[in-house]
Amino acid sequence: MRGTIMIGVAGLLASLLAGCDGKQDVAKAGPPPVPVRLEKSTRETVPVVTEFVGRAQAYRSVEIMARVEGILETRHFVEGSQVRKGDLLYSLERAPYEAALRDAEASLAKQKATAVNAASREARLAPLVKENAISQQEYDNAVASMKESEATVAAAESQVDRAKLNLEYTRILATESGRIGRSEMPEGRLVGKGSPTRLTVIDKLDPIYVSFTISDRDALAFRKALQSGAIQEHGDSVARIIMPDGSQLKPTGRIDFADIEVSESSGTIALRAVLPNPKAELLPGLFVRIELTSGESPNTILVPQQAVMKSPTGHYLWVVDAKGRAERRDVVVGKWQREKWAIDKGLGAGEMVVVEGGQKLSPGAQTFVPTPAAASAPSVSVPAAR
Repeated sequence: MRGTIMIGVAGLLASLLAGCDGKQDVAKAGPPPVPVRLEKSTRETVPVVTEFVGRAQAYRSVEIMARVEGILETRHFVEGSQVRKGDLLYSLERAPYEAALRDAEASLAKQKATAVNAASREARLAPLVKENAISQQEYDNAVASMKESEATVAAAESQVDRAKLNLEYTRILATESGRIGRSEMPEGRLVGKGSPTRLTVIDKLDPIYVSFTISDRDALAFRKALQSGAIQEHGDSVARIIMPDGSQLKPTGRIDFADIEVSESSGTIALRAVLPNPKAELLPGLFVRIELTSGESPNTILVPQQAVMKSPTGHYLWVVDAKGRAERRDVVVGKWQREKWAIDKGLGAGEMVVVEGGQKLSPGAQTFVPTPAAASAPSVSVPAAR
């Protein structure tokens, strides 16, 4: 009986020792490789795109004024509609100005008759003064009277022209093509008394302006990048307009104005883009985003966006060497280039970066890339032993 007990204890000790050896072998082997998906970093020439917030402004805004005094009789347009240059917008009462024109024309006719009479008298006296039949003074008076009559006729003609012009001003025409605003004066109101009265505004919306500002610091950095060759110009800047709902306008614009001064109050430089607006999708006062492509950056390192991770101290990613070992790499990121990050510092071209599986990695960890067959193979459940 005692011999049986000793054999059982020996067997138990042997089993325990065998288990310890197995654990030591596992410890020496290390953790299993981590499955990852890799992509190679690339070196490309990418556009330099900067985003701003801008505000749409009419290409030209024209005030429609009543330039003569009168009762506003009729409005001939629909508020908010499209009008053409020369369209009739308002009619003022014409009767007082028609009467003034008749008075001016009658006065002109009278002055012309007086001038004819004075000219005839001068013609009759001219031969007589040569024969000393009249005094020189009498002839000089006739000449002066003739010239005075001619000046009076000229003044009367000017009065007729002014009366005709005032009569034309009773028909108020559009001086620009565009979208007309609301009427600021109702029919029946006396307008133009003492000074011109503003009646409405016409905004030319095609093309249209979008104004925005850039900080003096960003402008200086861009200039230095151009001088160093980090950014290269490629013709006119291209401005893409993003609407408040996130949609992008199909027509693109170009920069047509950059201020020569920095604002003292805000430290910014005013810029303006102009672009077609045939469907009047942009309206004055609308705030939009502007994606301004102002050049291109050669030799830019790009990686997929999902490869870059954020830490409290900055951005990092995982790089895998030729032996499959993982290395954490701190990087300085630039701007997004569609579905990729631009890497300014910390990474070169042609390096293998981890796109998936980086959350399970640690420095020096061994990695492997699963084959498509292994990735798509169905999992098999092993029943637990009873």
